[in-house]
Amino acid sequence: MSDTMDKKVNLKDLKKVFWRSFLIECSYNSERMHNLGYIYSLTPVLKKVYKDDREGMSGALQRHVEFYNATPQIEPCIIGIVSALEEQNAQSGNQMGTIVSAVKAGLMGPMSVIGDTLFFTSGFRIIAVSVGAAMCAAGNPLGLLLYFLIFNIPHYIVRYWGVTRGYKLGSNFIDMVIESGLLKKVTDVAYIVGLTVIGALTASYVYLTTPLSLTYGDSVIKLQEILDQILHNMLPLGATLLCSYLMRRKNFKAQTLIVAVMVVGIIGGVLGIFG
Repeated sequence: MSDTMDKKVNLKDLKKVFWRSFLIECSYNSERMHNLGYIYSLTPVLKKVYKDDREGMSGALQRHVEFYNATPQIEPCIIGIVSALEEQNAQSGNQMGTIVSAVKAGLMGPMSVIGDTLFFTSGFRIIAVSVGAAMCAAGNPLGLLLYFLIFNIPHYIVRYWGVTRGYKLGSNFIDMVIESGLLKKVTDVAYIVGLTVIGALTASYVYLTTPLSLTYGDSVIKLQEILDQILHNMLPLGATLLCSYLMRRKNFKAQTLIVAVMVVGIIGGVLGIFG
């Protein structure tokens, strides 16, 4: 955003946007997704920049009532960027409406990739659930608190930083994030920590053995002992990797996989295959 532009939006307005953004999914609908919650979050800025311009306000509301969807935790970044563009539009005599819409639509995909990576598919959610669940399973109720802290501290930081920094940088926000290498660094750390935690949980909490054995004369060879000599906890690791493969590559639903594991476990136990 140009430094020479007369800025009307201040930090107080952006804080209002920040707090409103937590309600962005409260009016979720299947046709246009987050559009109404997005408008509710952006309203303090729109009222400020189109204070005496009914035509400009009407045009802005019509623009933003269209389809909109992005990762909720990262949406304030988009709102901050669009806030800067709406301010520019108001000062240009409403000549940038199509640009605002195009930038907003163009940001949904890239920003959702960042948001999903950090908070859902492989980031803070996985780490938070893994650590919190492990502590709760060990009888430590602080695991629930730790879960909320691990997920929500970065969540709040990203929301606040996103809306304030997004407004300051305007449409240059994405280029700044990519060129600085910040996204790659955070993603790499999240991957490493997440995989480490999941690996430890697999070894500690997934239990699977086999009582199968082979008899040669007076000698009895137990299959479990052989497997342990090759790789300790080979069966739990194999079961975990198989479940991961079925979910990621074969699109198995978690509910289906849970039922399948229960059925296979029961049948295998009855037949003496699993211990």
